[in-house]
Amino acid sequence: MDALRSCLMEPDPIGAGERALAVGDWPSAKDAFERAIAAAGESAEALSGLGHAMLWLGDFKRALELRERAYLAFRERGDKVEAARLALWLAGEHGAMGNGAIANGWVARAERLVTEIGECSERGWLLLRRSRQATDAATAERIAGEAIDIAHALSDRDLEIAAISRRGRALLAAGRIEEGFTCLDEAMAAATSGEVRSIDTVGDAYCDMIGACERTADMDRAMQWCRVAEEYAQRYRFPPMFAFCRSSYAGVLVSLGRWEEAERELHEALRSYRASFPSGSLHALTRLAELRLLQGRDAEAEELLAEHSQNPACGKVVAMMHLARGDAAAAVRVLRKRIAATEGDVLVSAPLRALLVEALVANREVAEAVRIADELGAIAARTGRTALSASAALAFGVIACEKGDPSAVDRFEAATHAFLSIGMPLPAARARLSLARCLAESDPRAAREECRAAVVAFEGLGAKRDLDRAAELRRRLGVGGRIGPRTTTKLTKREDEVLGLLSLGLSNAQIGRRLFISPKTAEHHVAHILEKLDLRTRAAAAAYGVRTRTEKPAVK
Repeated sequence: MDALRSCLMEPDPIGAGERALAVGDWPSAKDAFERAIAAAGESAEALSGLGHAMLWLGDFKRALELRERAYLAFRERGDKVEAARLALWLAGEHGAMGNGAIANGWVARAERLVTEIGECSERGWLLLRRSRQATDAATAERIAGEAIDIAHALSDRDLEIAAISRRGRALLAAGRIEEGFTCLDEAMAAATSGEVRSIDTVGDAYCDMIGACERTADMDRAMQWCRVAEEYAQRYRFPPMFAFCRSSYAGVLVSLGRWEEAERELHEALRSYRASFPSGSLHALTRLAELRLLQGRDAEAEELLAEHSQNPACGKVVAMMHLARGDAAAAVRVLRKRIAATEGDVLVSAPLRALLVEALVANREVAEAVRIADELGAIAARTGRTALSASAALAFGVIACEKGDPSAVDRFEAATHAFLSIGMPLPAARARLSLARCLAESDPRAAREECRAAVVAFEGLGAKRDLDRAAELRRRLGVGGRIGPRTTTKLTKREDEVLGLLSLGLSNAQIGRRLFISPKTAEHHVAHILEKLDLRTRAAAAAYGVRTRTEKPAVK
């Protein structure tokens, strides 16, 4: 009765729900559509709107169920346009979950409906899906162009903006960077100015832009659009950082050396995935595993991807794991396979080639490394991206150093300056460390200076493996391993929680149960605490925790 009374007070609950959806007010939208259903039954519009609201409220299973029922309701009513639109939506969501067969079924249903309808916006949206599935950039761009033509003919701004954004992605994949970013900038400007009706279109444009900035290492553009997106979020009460976008943004933060922020974004992304569609979490898991490897936390990285190590999308990180274990041959095999699968997108394949050069040199396949470095150099020249030019210079430097070629020094210096110019501290420090190795015999003083600069950068980032390598070189050069004492390194929030539980005398298994982590992960945290505090035993860490902690340990 309360729901019915509220509905009677609102003459158009469905209209109210749609207005709430338009500004991202998901709870109000849910309430409005539920009132409509309570008063007048399960109309197609109410079911569809409620499903949309439930998606953003994190109930993915119910969202799918409601929108499937809405699809049937539209079909029974003879509304093929709305039915086709929902079929495409269902295809996209099932595709994101990895349910390829189900997604294909819904695409086929949408195609049949669009054929029966004739020229309509849904045909354009169907083309955009085909564009995303295209294996080569030229085909993807051509199909996106057809969708733009349909959008113009039907004055559908949402379709137009989505198609322009998709065309931008295709141009980037082809290496036409400036043209691609012109499209992406245009799509973002239109999307965040309020020109489009669907908030989903805004989200897709944002994801396209941040993903492109991550792949091209265009940090300045990423930061500019992030500020605009946050202003949009405040204006429309809509958080733009969807799970996928958060993961891509974290990649940008990692490149900028802002690892603590990156980790926060990745944890938020994983929480979002768990609440909506857990099977889609691989994007965030892969990036978190890569960050763990950079931090020297190899066992945790392997644990994160334990169930996904055979997934092609994890190829780069799996190869990094093999290199960390000293198995260069395995890394080469993984990278070759992954590069073959990504040839249609030069920006995706370029970092794989850079890593392959490292693996090939480690595996004594120098001639093949030269060929791959040449390919990387060609991509860098074609795209004009500083990050790729720096990666190519670093790759050629590694090869020259292996051959004993003195040109390695110039290559490493060029890579260092290029990486620093675009704010990428980790590869810049790695180039410096490589330069120090090259100078160790001919100019020990310069080698010590370069090595010191690398150590400072590694310590600031928390790049443990790189720091260990640099410390080893410093000892060979006759100076101390690290610049500063380990006790100056701050514990992370999680490590501080573990220290608090250590001070209570808890075992790794008990700590794991309290913090909802595995005993193995708890063991790794304890090891990091001992290293950072320069302590030798758990008992010493427990005593330290009792002496220094002023807050109660976290207990969950």
